[in-house]
Amino acid sequence: MRGILLLFFGCAAACWPTLFCAAAQEEEGASGTELRLVAFGDIHGDIFRCRQLLQLANITDTKDRWIAGSSIVVQLGDIVDRGRHPHEIYDLFASLEQQAEEVGGEFIFLLGNHELMNLLGDFSYVHPDAMAAFGGERAYAEAFSPQGAYGSYLLQHPVSVVRKGVVFVHASIMPAYAARGVEYLNAVFSDHFSSERHPAAAEDAKKGKEHPFMHLDSPLWARAMLAEAVEGNCSLLKESLRLISLQEVSLGRSSVRMMVGGHSIQGDGIISVECNGSLVGADVGLSRFIDRHGGYVAYVELVPDKSNPLHRVALPQYPYGKGVLAPALSLLSAPVRPPRRRKAVRRHPSSVGGGRRDLVAHLRVRRGKGSGDAEGISALHFQLFLVLAIFWLACLVRLRLRRSMNNRRRNVCGF
Repeated sequence: MRGILLLFFGCAAACWPTLFCAAAQEEEGASGTELRLVAFGDIHGDIFRCRQLLQLANITDTKDRWIAGSSIVVQLGDIVDRGRHPHEIYDLFASLEQQAEEVGGEFIFLLGNHELMNLLGDFSYVHPDAMAAFGGERAYAEAFSPQGAYGSYLLQHPVSVVRKGVVFVHASIMPAYAARGVEYLNAVFSDHFSSERHPAAAEDAKKGKEHPFMHLDSPLWARAMLAEAVEGNCSLLKESLRLISLQEVSLGRSSVRMMVGGHSIQGDGIISVECNGSLVGADVGLSRFIDRHGGYVAYVELVPDKSNPLHRVALPQYPYGKGVLAPALSLLSAPVRPPRRRKAVRRHPSSVGGGRRDLVAHLRVRRGKGSGDAEGISALHFQLFLVLAIFWLACLVRLRLRRSMNNRRRNVCGF
């Protein structure tokens, strides 16, 4: 029996690395890629710089295919206006949302003040070529109306989300808004355009009443928090994080310890990290269509804190060097592709994670739907089967040997 046990433990030891790696794989991500949390700022209609950033950050390949596994990527809004290619970016992002979900990841883009302006019919910053791609102002206005192909798609996206203890928003969430919580902010934005939830809000919209976020202190416009933080005053940030955390904890979720936003272009393309890493200003002026500021490529990785894995540390990334303009591209005059979106696909990213969409993605990961995960799970099952088979065979051989020895003893004794 001792030999059988030694054999069993030997086989188990041989398979232990596989078991350990499989557990680590589930923690890191379904496709074997380390789970990353990445954010980047305003794009303003520059499809080429957008693709450049996604590829340099190892989020997509050169054919716009998602390669980030189960990672979470958040774009902070203001995709539209100024540049020539907003609809091309929305079409790309719709594809990335689906690709990421299929392998247990998340690609999220938030709504910015320029998305709101277009939904309200303010086309002051729309590039003439972008409007011409739709066939003129009337067709463009129809496409970006709340019932249009692109407008209805925008309304399926949030103003703010919380992931891994980090709250993401286009600008910043001032205390007056933070007190109501992230889910409330997302509901308020869309309610103005919906007659299904709050008829009064829809009636106000028909009467031309101002959207509740068309204010300079709203989550889509506020600049005061970052401006004061740069000067060393973090009181607004601390109060907002405290209030958001109260809402999160009351709903059984973890508190938030960091806010990441865009909207305010940071000088020389350098991402701002203020208040001991609790506030990040990630708009570096990516778009080449922004005078004086445009053309920087940078993003921020939010990695687990070594001293406390539940917390995140902001690490700005500069593929071409800190404060260095990306190489010039001769594509500003390239033809603008016509819009592809004809019918909105209903997608509702969870404000805080843990909703049905995240559960479905998690189940897909556990069941091995990802390309790399299926092979890993199969290998694990084979190893377990092999261990049990060897153990069973060893027991069978031992039993036969014992019977043989007993028979010999009987023969020797004359039985």
